[in-house]
Amino acid sequence: MKKKTLFQKLWLFIVSALIIGNFSSCKDEEESNGNGSVSENDRTCIILNQGNFNEANGSISVIDKNGEITNQVYKTANGHHLAAIIESGFIDRGKMFIICNNEDKVEALNLSDFKRLFTIKGIITPRYGTVADGYLFVTSVPDWYTPEGRVYKVDIAAAEIDTFIELDGQPEGITTLNGKIVVGEGNKVKLINPTTLAVEKTVKVPSALNVKHFTKDADNNIWASLSGYDENYNAFGGITRLDFSKDSVDNYTQLDNFAGEGHLSVNPSKTAILYRTISGAYTENEKSGIGSYDIATQSAKEIVEGDGFYGFNVDPKSGDIYTANINGWITNSTLLIYDAQGNAKSTDETVGVGACRFIFQ
Repeated sequence: MKKKTLFQKLWLFIVSALIIGNFSSCKDEEESNGNGSVSENDRTCIILNQGNFNEANGSISVIDKNGEITNQVYKTANGHHLAAIIESGFIDRGKMFIICNNEDKVEALNLSDFKRLFTIKGIITPRYGTVADGYLFVTSVPDWYTPEGRVYKVDIAAAEIDTFIELDGQPEGITTLNGKIVVGEGNKVKLINPTTLAVEKTVKVPSALNVKHFTKDADNNIWASLSGYDENYNAFGGITRLDFSKDSVDNYTQLDNFAGEGHLSVNPSKTAILYRTISGAYTENEKSGIGSYDIATQSAKEIVEGDGFYGFNVDPKSGDIYTANINGWITNSTLLIYDAQGNAKSTDETVGVGACRFIFQ
């Protein structure tokens, strides 16, 4: 029998915690704020609420230009709940793709009104996605007990899976560079031709770390987050700039209290990379924060301190930082907004359960 990796052990711990949390009273998101529709021109931020693992109560909230929050917009548009956990989502050419697990599916929505266009099923544990060459590409981890993964290629026009490729490592984030696919697999990053699915380049990162997510700076360079866990399940990691002319990275920067999931964002000028920090155990009200790495000076500092953060993003226009206290996934999340310097702007509005992804149009 194969031994479980530290990541797999941590994943089992997290899932167990989420399931246990369901024995507490789970407040329905609809109780918190008004429901209805928000026109596309009035939106400032779309919030994807992951939901509680055992309840499969993921949902979508919207913030308008006046700061008003409308919850359950998917249910309002389609007449039923999403009935899944939301892992991630993104916008591409008038469509919003919502990548879900429990149940495993990808929902394509009309961005103007959130009505469902089509559903893709058959992708095992879908994680993150991007669009290239007219196709949707989705990372997948079919079995957390094995190190392998997949990238599925979905024909958007036909609304069906075209094919998939096998990876030697478990992939998370995925992005594009000059029309090519960029995806991590364990301690490697691969550059893949979206038409032929041929691997055109492989870049190695330090062997103790796994590639997580990507962002781009002002010069269109791709930065990757890398993370690992020590024998006590404490996360460590940092970021590196990818250079596909080389076989391995030589500029990895370890960052203090780097959160293991490795989500990244950038400030509006794309001169600083933002990341989540963690200073406590993985509990419902862990000490959390947002750090900022200045690319020019190669210096990092924590600019936001708080509790219970999970996901975050930066408004590309204002530089405001959006995150939430997820309150243990057992009740509605508390929306938190900070300015670019880390000063609190909002601390008391509630959105859905497990608010995790903040998408700006």
